[in-house]
Amino acid sequence: MMKHLLPLVLASACTADVAIDDPDLDNDPELEAMAGDTMPETPAVDVDTVEPIAASLHADLACAHHRYLHVANFSFVDKLSECVNGICPNGCWGVQRRTSGFACDYDAGASGDVAERDGGTTFASYNEIKSLNAHDDVAVARCEADSGHAPMRTYTVWNGAGWDSEGIAANIHFAELFGTQEEATSELWPWYDRYRGSYAPLGNISPNVGLGAIDIEREVARICTATRNGWLALYYYNQAGDSMSDWKRAAIIAAMNYCTTH
Repeated sequence: MMKHLLPLVLASACTADVAIDDPDLDNDPELEAMAGDTMPETPAVDVDTVEPIAASLHADLACAHHRYLHVANFSFVDKLSECVNGICPNGCWGVQRRTSGFACDYDAGASGDVAERDGGTTFASYNEIKSLNAHDDVAVARCEADSGHAPMRTYTVWNGAGWDSEGIAANIHFAELFGTQEEATSELWPWYDRYRGSYAPLGNISPNVGLGAIDIEREVARICTATRNGWLALYYYNQAGDSMSDWKRAAIIAAMNYCTTH
């Protein structure tokens, strides 16, 4: 049933020429530059793996884009598919949280070089492809098999010069646009200039990055606008152990609403 719910919501939400205005985003020169990108987009895959979006309050909305957000959460993140602080999804995008899928992490001491947590087998995610791991290929293959061959997402680290998924197959490859836990999207432009045709973007909005609500809106709107395969991702880990705050979820929803109507 979930496979059919989101397209129906999207179809009903995209019926008129109405956009959501936000002065902070309207005046963002980087966002404006990305909006003029002429690289063709490819159709998004695995759109049936996202959570059902609550009924949109924007019945007269026109969707300029359809986007799908993967949340690489290593701390708890509540739903982004419902209203938060009065900010509601507009029906033009979908979301999935890592913990609601089959989550895999490289572990050289574990069988198959991977530690696994079964949160559901609608999709699988693997953290993370990097040169320091001796057997990423074995680990991803084991993850994919143990998940029941669910659609695979892999996270690939910034190695100082670019991103390399080592020829490992996946439905979506996400490029981590940050080199350390204290960076949000420090490598945004190298990704944009050379990799946006092959990797979806993954930004960091963890608390130690120190982004405010407007900063998060800008970062999310930028990677949402710039992605070329319909997918983008956000990394979230709170060292204090707390869940994602409501104001941060509201900022993400507002940015996704803006991106998909401009």
